[in-house]
This record gives sequence, structure tokens and C-alpha cells, in this order.
Amino acid sequence: MNRRIFFGLFVVLLIVLTSVNIYAARMASNNDLQKRLHQLEVKNEKNMEEKTALKETLQKQEPADIQARYDALVKLVSTFIEVAFKQDKETYQERKKEAHKVMSNDLASTFFPTETYKGDRKTEVDEVEIFIKTGNLTNNQASVLVKFKHTLYSLQSDQKQVSPVFLRINAHREEGHWMITDFQDVEEEGYS
Repeated sequence: MNRRIFFGLFVVLLIVLTSVNIYAARMASNNDLQKRLHQLEVKNEKNMEEKTALKETLQKQEPADIQARYDALVKLVSTFIEVAFKQDKETYQERKKEAHKVMSNDLASTFFPTETYKGDRKTEVDEVEIFIKTGNLTNNQASVLVKFKHTLYSLQSDQKQVSPVFLRINAHREEGHWMITDFQDVEEEGYS
């Protein structure tokens, strides 16, 4: 009889332990789900706040304000191209002064490293085309694509070299004023 009692107790103990394990597993799984649900709720709330803030920003942006930013950026990029890529001895000082108004100090130092022009060439810029993604004008950062022809004249000989240039120019807007921060050469095939 002792064997049957021990066997019965063992079966009951096995059933109780199995039930406890199943209950513990469900509770642990439920706790993990609750924790994940809470994290998703917090993330969703943050996203909704950002969405509301963006909607308010867009509502504040009048078409005239966006057009003014666009016009200011086009003027800045045009001035940058004229100042940075048009070189000659007569206008060096004027362009150097203007450079500090349209580009960062590091960039201005790159284009105007000396007090006087020491080059033996003159350059011109023609057929300037500016491409701005207008959706970015509500931000304080802008990326502008510029395409133009750069003509190099040697002052020592009558040689002339025309090169196509395609640039990505990065601008930053601070206190209502755009400033060129850097640029990169972009390869484009077929431009002539």
C-alpha cells in the first residue's frame, strides 16, 4: 500500500509542479508583454507629440515665408558661386569680404588663403543652374545642387579651358540668415 500512496503522492506532486510551471510561464510571458506594450505606448505617445509639433510648424509656415526662404537661398548660392569660382586679380578683395558674409570661416579661408591674389589665371562662371528641394525649406538645413560651366583663362598664354561643374552645396540657416557650410563635387555623366 505504501507504494500506491507514494505513487499517488508523486503523481499529485507532478501535476502540482506542472501546473505551477505553466502558471509561472504564463505570468512571465504576460509581464514581458505588458512591459513591451508599455514601451510601445510611450514610443507612440512620443511620435504623436512629434507629429503634432510638425503639423503646427507646417501651419505656421506661410507660402510667402517659404518663398522668401527659397529666394534667399537662391541668392546666397548664386553669390557663393560668383565669389568662390570666379577668380581675377581686380575683384579679389571684394570677393574676399563678400565670402565671409555667405560662407563659413573655414570655407572662406579655403578660397581666400592670402591677403592678395597670387594666381596666374582668371576664371569665369556661365550657365549656372540651381536646384533646391523645396520640401526642406522649413528646416534650418538645405542641400542645393548647382550645375555650371567653369572657364579657366591662363594669363601667361591665350589658353582657355571649359569644364562642367556639378556641386552639392550644404547650407545652414541661423537667426534668419543662410550660410554655406560646405560643398562636394558630384559626378554627372553627359553634362556638356
